[in-house]
Amino acid sequence: MCAKVQCLRNLYAEMKHRVNGTKIVPESSLPEVSIRALGGREYMIQNGSNVHRAFLVSEDRANKMTTWWIDGFTYEVHSQSPLEELLESMGMGAVASSGADHLKAPMPGMVLSVHAEAGQTVTKGDTLIVLEAMKMENALKAPHDGVVESVEAAAGTAVEKGAVLLTFQK
Repeated sequence: MCAKVQCLRNLYAEMKHRVNGTKIVPESSLPEVSIRALGGREYMIQNGSNVHRAFLVSEDRANKMTTWWIDGFTYEVHSQSPLEELLESMGMGAVASSGADHLKAPMPGMVLSVHAEAGQTVTKGDTLIVLEAMKMENALKAPHDGVVESVEAAAGTAVEKGAVLLTFQK
């Protein structure tokens, strides 16, 4: 087997799944579960002697979200890699930042540069502020499209974790 394929399988095996927003299920904790595609959006899930039919209702690959219909119940599943889980716990994850009206410092550091000003229209992914933390430069990007209401950060100043660096218009 190709080393890259094995590496991808190992990474996927460590994925965690949040079901209906609460329960996190590590892939490796389901050794007796087998999932078989039946065609289209239909799957068979076997857990020991229990067999279930599952239908993939919707899939949002960009946000790693799926909705499943299994035995009359609907389940929303959000999948995360260990790295994505770490970033979210630090306040830097995609889920944590979407729709925010503030851009906050994810960690203490020094503001190296500010690339936004009040009244500026920004697009999701635009670099707004560069923060140096732990001897690394971190580009803080716009979490969504919007208009900058105010900029609280200034180049050359130290900031604490959670400090509001920039505010978006509502």
